[in-house]
Amino acid sequence: MPSATTMLTVYQHQVRAARGAGLAGLDEQARLAGTIRALLDVVNDDHDPRQ
Repeated sequence: MPSATTMLTVYQHQVRAARGAGLAGLDEQARLAGTIRALLDVVNDDHDPRQ
């Protein structure tokens, strides 16, 4: 299973690619929004500012 950071990067690239796709792009962004927010929470929780 890929790491949360890898998955976040892939989903963010998919959203960027969908931006110019009109309504289909909006649907893709809406579909991935919750997943991206959840992955951001995981990545931020795993971040250790002391490193």
